[in-house]
Amino acid sequence: MRSNISPKYMHLVFLLLSFLLVWLKITNGTPIRYLDGEGAGDYKCIDKERDALLHFKSYIHHDPYDSLSTWTSKEGEAANDCCEWDGVKCNDRSRVIGLYLSRANFEGNISPSLLNLSYLTSLELASNSFNGTIPSFISSMTQLETLYLGWNNFTGSIPSELGNLTNLHTLSLSYIGSCTIENLDWLSRLSRLEGLDMAGISLGKVDNWIDVLLTLKRLSFLDLSSCELSQVMHPYSYSFVDSSSLAIGYLHLKDNNLNSSMYHWLISLVSNKTEYLDLSGNKLDGVPKYLGNLCLVYFYFQNNSMPIDFTNFLDNLSGCTTSTLQWLDASGSQFTGSLPDDIQNFSSLSNLYLSGNKLNGTISEKVWELPYLKFLDLSSNSLKGDISNIGKSKYIMTLDLSNNLLEEVSSKGGMTNFICMKIDLSSNKLYGLIPTVASSIKWLDLSNNKFYGNISFLCQIDDASLELLDLSNNSLIGEIPDCLWHLKYLRVLNLGQNNLSGRL
Repeated sequence: MRSNISPKYMHLVFLLLSFLLVWLKITNGTPIRYLDGEGAGDYKCIDKERDALLHFKSYIHHDPYDSLSTWTSKEGEAANDCCEWDGVKCNDRSRVIGLYLSRANFEGNISPSLLNLSYLTSLELASNSFNGTIPSFISSMTQLETLYLGWNNFTGSIPSELGNLTNLHTLSLSYIGSCTIENLDWLSRLSRLEGLDMAGISLGKVDNWIDVLLTLKRLSFLDLSSCELSQVMHPYSYSFVDSSSLAIGYLHLKDNNLNSSMYHWLISLVSNKTEYLDLSGNKLDGVPKYLGNLCLVYFYFQNNSMPIDFTNFLDNLSGCTTSTLQWLDASGSQFTGSLPDDIQNFSSLSNLYLSGNKLNGTISEKVWELPYLKFLDLSSNSLKGDISNIGKSKYIMTLDLSNNLLEEVSSKGGMTNFICMKIDLSSNKLYGLIPTVASSIKWLDLSNNKFYGNISFLCQIDDASLELLDLSNNSLIGEIPDCLWHLKYLRVLNLGQNNLSGRL
């Protein structure tokens, strides 16, 4: 019912956040024409810059989406005005200040004609298939404030000359190809940097990467996912760090094969400004108490491979994080123990994902009393007992308790008091009559249980809501009601392995 967020998706989120950071600095309210074709007003670019863009286009060997179809030298005023071309932004003096050509799947090379765009401040070429080495001429484009080169097929080393781009606010080199890097000292020259994405680049040979990053006092977004950080034995000089001077709000360190010794240096990167922390895909056996003293809003701890007692995990998050945490995703890890009453202390939780762990015992009734909880996934654990108090959680929209050992849920109004759109209680040991559900339900999976009785409750469901219904492998009896055929948006229906009769 919920898929993990891919690195490429997170890259798109990074693009959006970074764009918002620099928008007011580079636009002055000037319109832009993106690849979706929205107009930009009555601007006319100068010949030199139009020719530079046409030369850039000539280096593109394959444009699968015809993203540059408006880039033409045909006669006519509209066609020749490059300020009206898709992906081009001009200022109020008709000078090109932005190229937004990410996710176009271009194949080819990057033309040095871009050097003729002397006012260009934003160059976004991510998610294409540019090949060869990163062009050295880019380091001469010192007016750049935003540079996206990630998700391409570049080879060779990342040039240290990028340190010449001292006006950069945002730099994305994530998953840039097979590029290597052995030195990050050049980064310390980018004192204005606010967003840095180097996900997928090996930093295993960069011994001082933390010391370098600590010089970037304006840095608010940092993504070092899949950077082989575990290969660096001593990633900083052990000098005293005043983390209160740092501004990193979004920190991604997933998929680095890190163990809990990393917490000795993590403390130098986080502060009370850190709201988003992703430690997924490592080998961590818990969290230190100083994380609780932060004020985390989003915490990702997915797919960690070491056993962890869940009660201790929550206890170490006590502090400011207790009242601020809205999103906790620790699915696919090795949590043991039960879901304790202490969960009630995390009063701001709206999204809680703990699927695929080794949780056992009963689900604390305090879970259903969390006032803002909207998405709950406890699937694929060994939880058991009674969930008849589920109706106390009035604002849950998605509930997944599948693949557990649950035994009882109230059949009288148990699930009518909340606005849940998707309910999955499949593959448990639930028995009794099927509980009444909200009339607005869209997804209901109660398969592989021990429910009995008829299915007349279906006639209480809004005929414009239900899309999936799976009641298979229960002990249901009686006639299939005619109202089932009035569910006009029903796409998936499975009533098999029951004792129902009637037409299908």
